[in-house]
Amino acid sequence: MANENSLTGRFLRNPPIHPLRGSRRPMKDVVNWLQLRGAKRHNLDLVDVGFPLQRLTAITGISGSGKSSLLRGVLLPAVEESLTRTGRRKKSGPKYWKSIEGTQHLSQVIEVDQSPIGKTSRSTPATYLKIFDAIRTLYAGLPEARLRGYTGSRFSFNNQGGRCDTCEGQGVIKLEMNFLPVSYMPCEDCCGARFNHQTLEVKYDGKSIGDVLSMTVEQAVGFFAAHPKIRKPLQLLVETGLGYLRLGQPSPTLSGGEAQRIKLVTQLARGGNADRPRASSKGGTLYILEEPTIGLHAADVELLQGVLHRLVDEGHTVIVVEHHLDLVAEADYIIDVGPEAGHRGGKIVSVGTPEEVSRNKESRTAPFLRDVLSRKKP
Repeated sequence: MANENSLTGRFLRNPPIHPLRGSRRPMKDVVNWLQLRGAKRHNLDLVDVGFPLQRLTAITGISGSGKSSLLRGVLLPAVEESLTRTGRRKKSGPKYWKSIEGTQHLSQVIEVDQSPIGKTSRSTPATYLKIFDAIRTLYAGLPEARLRGYTGSRFSFNNQGGRCDTCEGQGVIKLEMNFLPVSYMPCEDCCGARFNHQTLEVKYDGKSIGDVLSMTVEQAVGFFAAHPKIRKPLQLLVETGLGYLRLGQPSPTLSGGEAQRIKLVTQLARGGNADRPRASSKGGTLYILEEPTIGLHAADVELLQGVLHRLVDEGHTVIVVEHHLDLVAEADYIIDVGPEAGHRGGKIVSVGTPEEVSRNKESRTAPFLRDVLSRKKP
């Protein structure tokens, strides 16, 4: 009963329902599937299940039903092992599946979690997206910089010569005091700009590179409007609701949800590049996420849905473990695990489109999903 109340509470606390995005991708058009057989980990008991490629799939069920065990405990290592060139397992230990088929239609698998994108203040959204390299190149090509003999390395806060020597390019000074937590204060010499006075004298459109790092993403989109290589990744951040972040904001100050969305944007921004070629007929990349809506506002959930759908529209595959019914109702395919938790769970209760799963009488998710779908209809 506690599980039912927990499930009800989580669903009822969800933000207001948004309309469906339109016609869903038809399942009858799915050509390739990932077929996992004999999944056995924790409460999973020799589960056989298929995952459609080039679709958004949501794994649902009450807490403890076996969702995470299925996705991260079995499917992820199974695909990783299958995709390794040698075919050998990465780690010694038990194998939690009998077989996995269909991985030949994938180029790689990426788990997009909420871990930090960097552990020090030297890591920022601009450096993680790799647009800071383009920004440094832009400043190094300015007449003032060329006259002084400055190269791109001069505009890196990790290199001596251009960075502030007092704070060593950190922008802050670390204060360690006995019996008190470590604290930080802005560097008095550079006022948090990270660079020395000579470097800050070089300006593009009236702004130094220190000023650029202080800009929000939304401000930077307009500022670099004439530079598509810089503007496009920033525009993607704005479209995912991260326009308020500063380009030079230290990564440790970002929340898990912000870090996760930045990772997703990085994948979108790399589309067509050598780092991540656009999906071919083989099915592209498999993206795995666990409860990406945790801590997000209703508007941010809607923006996150847009990012996931864009990845699928590019020809990739996205599989999420999710409780938030707004996102579940937007999925192309649902795999419902349960029916209960612990030893009374670990089974595939229902699979199909959201409408098909909502009609399943054994699914604990169905009543809530049915209610959401009825409210989402125009």
